[in-house]
Amino acid sequence: MIAKKRTIPLEILIYDAVVRRLPDRHPRKSEFESKLIRRKSGFKGEKELDYYLSQFPDEDFTIIQSLRLPHYDTHFQIDTLLLSPYFTVNMEAKNHAGEIEFNNEFDQMIQRYDGNVKVYSNPVLQAKIQTSHLYNFLSKNQFPPSPLEYFVSISNPQTLILNPSRSQEVAYRVCRTARIPYKISDLKSKYKKVNWSKKDIKRITKLLLKKHEPLIPDTSAMNIPYKDLNPGIQCSKCSSFGMERIYGTWFCQSCSHTSKDAHIPAIKEYFLLYGNTLTNKQLRLFLQINSDDLATHILKSLNLISTGTTRNRLYHPPKDFFNLKKDPIRKENHE
Repeated sequence: MIAKKRTIPLEILIYDAVVRRLPDRHPRKSEFESKLIRRKSGFKGEKELDYYLSQFPDEDFTIIQSLRLPHYDTHFQIDTLLLSPYFTVNMEAKNHAGEIEFNNEFDQMIQRYDGNVKVYSNPVLQAKIQTSHLYNFLSKNQFPPSPLEYFVSISNPQTLILNPSRSQEVAYRVCRTARIPYKISDLKSKYKKVNWSKKDIKRITKLLLKKHEPLIPDTSAMNIPYKDLNPGIQCSKCSSFGMERIYGTWFCQSCSHTSKDAHIPAIKEYFLLYGNTLTNKQLRLFLQINSDDLATHILKSLNLISTGTTRNRLYHPPKDFFNLKKDPIRKENHE
């Protein structure tokens, strides 16, 4: 059972909006394209893990995807958590391309790809620390101890994984994503004692979901060139901006494409880029429309949350406003 499904990280949606609204020749466009590709790559690795776990359904398993829990004054993140009566597994997903080498002496992972060398913190140590935090979290909430395992999955099948120091920890904890279900099957053979009842697992799941605090990116720290972003409604067919409202339909002057709901992606982008409040005037400026009545009609049609009086009314996105039907992972990009 999947108790919490993974959703597209807001950071991806924000960078996607910036890339699409920056002019093609803007000097910083490639910078934001690179950031978007890296974050999409990481998300793709997590989705690959979701796929392989879905191929081995087990009634004893409860899976929580993308969990972020408080830890003193900060938080710790778990990509995928599997709860069972016998054991618990924390799975960290990676999607690095090229060659990755695990260096235990300095707790780092070295990536060599396309002539470049990058150094990352050791994901095995990262998963180990997360698991320790999870153990402390469960202990503080009076749940009995249960074996806690952790793995690092590498989703790109063409990645060369190197373990020059022949570390047994790396050899056991790191594996291809496709092998994760078999790792879990081995754990089922290893752990036979029931540590948590089904009632315990339901209580633990409820607690984890209650304490989950999703990451809300700080756009002010993302150094976005707001003054250079294109305003207006973007045509989904030719990508040009400035669709006009003609008799209840949005019309593109560049390619003559029409749409009834082209304003919805634009309003989502406004909230992503500028924050969770929107006024009638701000909507008119962003969509480049002149009619106060049209702006009011659009705002009311979206069932947004409103606060304040008629004159000073503010509109806010509902909880599920950014949940998209389509996955933004369009290309096979890797870190």
